[in-house]
Amino acid sequence: MAQSPNVFSEHSASNNMSPGTTAHNLKSPAVARSRSVSDSSVPQRDILSKTSTPFNKSNKIGSQQVTPWETLVVFAMNLKQLNVQMNMSNVMGNTTWTTSGLKSQGRLSVGSNRDREISMSVGLGRSHLDSRGGVVGGTIDVNALEMVAHISEHPNQQPSHKIQITMGSTEARVDYMGSSILMGIFSNADLKLQDEWKVNLYNTLDSSITDKSEIFVHGDLKWDIFQVMISRSTTPDLIKIGMKLQEFFTQQFDTSKRALSTWGPVPYLPPKSVVSTVEKNSQQQLLDAAHHRHWPGVLKVVSGLVCLLKPQVNSCM
Repeated sequence: MAQSPNVFSEHSASNNMSPGTTAHNLKSPAVARSRSVSDSSVPQRDILSKTSTPFNKSNKIGSQQVTPWETLVVFAMNLKQLNVQMNMSNVMGNTTWTTSGLKSQGRLSVGSNRDREISMSVGLGRSHLDSRGGVVGGTIDVNALEMVAHISEHPNQQPSHKIQITMGSTEARVDYMGSSILMGIFSNADLKLQDEWKVNLYNTLDSSITDKSEIFVHGDLKWDIFQVMISRSTTPDLIKIGMKLQEFFTQQFDTSKRALSTWGPVPYLPPKSVVSTVEKNSQQQLLDAAHHRHWPGVLKVVSGLVCLLKPQVNSCM
């Protein structure tokens, strides 16, 4: 018969020993192997450091996210010509909008420490709007329009916003029921706006913001020619034009919403209460228009404006 391994022989020998004898010198290979692993000379702190390795990796990942970053976006657009033709029923008839020489370019820089630099310019060669065959008609012609804007915002610094608009000429004519009620021209205009911030950047809880903060807006407007021709019925006719356009666009929006509601589960609820309030306001506006009580309100608004006359300026409002 095949001989059994020494493991079983030694184990049986140890079991047959008397209670008074010692068996420390008899060890099975499995027990010895387990003791050699448990009695390893590796320190316990090394074992803890190995088990805490995932936490160290997560800390490293979190520290990497704090590193500063900066994003720069540069864009440019050049549109040679755009033609839009619309049929606006009997309100504005056949309407044509032509735009040519539209250019735009800009630069956007954003940083992780709340740095922000934005520079953008928009130029327009010509834009012409013509409406014929409706209750409301007229033309609007804009030539050589250019706008430049710059925004600078940095931490621990006062923000700065600048905008400049230059316009060659703008001519407008508004017709109502086939007769001209408003004609005007505005040429060689230049508008500059710049703000000035005086804000406490290190504001404490005890200090008041109203006492420490001041914001000023500096503006400079210049033009060569500003002419407007109106008639006795210009004010009520302009109110009627506004009501006609509001009714037309509201009806178009309502119709579009009803058409889109058939494509999906979008509930369609016609604005009944809104229409009633609009009708009440329109009737009140007609009563005010009959007595020409609109210009005093405008004069109250512009009475506080201050206009500095310059040698090249012909008129001022």
